[in-house]
Amino acid sequence: MIGYLSVKKIIDKYIGGILIINDKGIPVEFKYTEPIIPTAIQKIIYGSSLEEYLSTEIIGKTLIEKIENKPEIIFVDSQELLSLENVVFLAELKTPTDESLEINNRYFKIIPLKENIKGILIDISEKIDITEPFSRLEKALNYVCES
Repeated sequence: MIGYLSVKKIIDKYIGGILIINDKGIPVEFKYTEPIIPTAIQKIIYGSSLEEYLSTEIIGKTLIEKIENKPEIIFVDSQELLSLENVVFLAELKTPTDESLEINNRYFKIIPLKENIKGILIDISEKIDITEPFSRLEKALNYVCES
């Protein structure tokens, strides 16, 4: 199982979700937070650290703790979330760099890029589009915010 974790700011609301899929890309579990609207006093006392605090401490950690199906790896789409345990930043690049990983003629930025992660990515990419679940997750979070 593979996890996809994302935190978004939609209008003035912060919301996060985690989607766990099996090796065929079929959802096994989906959890999300209720949208959070910071108060004026929170904006003042947290200042520029508000977004990172909400993303990691309030939303990210909560979602990872609540999942019942523990994935082999959890991909995140924001480097800000790298402070969470056992997550891997994954982003597709338009052009290759010295640090990018090529998979199926596509280039990816992966942090941290360890050998075991490379193997997992290559294995997954033979079965599914490894970035596509992020778009499903984003659509689901938008839907929740608009509801």
